Amino acid sequence: MLTTPLPSEIDIRKLVVKGAEISAQAPVSSLPRVADLLADVEGSLQVDLQFYKDEGHFRRVDGQVAGTVNVICQRCMEPMSVAVDTRFELGIVWSEEDAERLPKSLEPLIVGEELVDLADIVSEELILSLPFVNYHPAAECKQTVGYSSVDPKVEAAIAKAEQSERPKPFEVLKNLKFDK
Repeated sequence: MLTTPLPSEIDIRKLVVKGAEISAQAPVSSLPRVADLLADVEGSLQVDLQFYKDEGHFRRVDGQVAGTVNVICQRCMEPMSVAVDTRFELGIVWSEEDAERLPKSLEPLIVGEELVDLADIVSEELILSLPFVNYHPAAECKQTVGYSSVDPKVEAAIAKAEQSERPKPFEVLKNLKFDK
């Protein structure tokens, strides 16, 4: 097992033949596609990858990404931590036709003749595992009421003042009825 920073470009076929295992600490800043979705690029993720050929003779990479990232709470727009722990099983194929022959339990990873960047694989899986919308728990969120940042007491006072100043819409009709 290799414990180093995440390799940037590898020949995935050689890793499958060797039955390689890679265990790495990937700084969040080294995953630029993920960094754009986060509040900051602080911290690192533990990445464990296993390359092998299974009993069905399919080339595979199984992996796990675990750690904590900071995202933006959609209520108060403040950073919050989200724990990430995702597992994935990818079937390594060379074309779309090969991908169709994979068992349903495997997602295809289509590789060509070029070298593969492991950060791209980890980024894809991390993006899929992040929550679509993030919120602090209600007790921890700085936003106290719904989606408004106005104090509910102030909001009620404004509404009451607006109603007292407005003319009543049916007062005009009342006057028309008695004019006859």
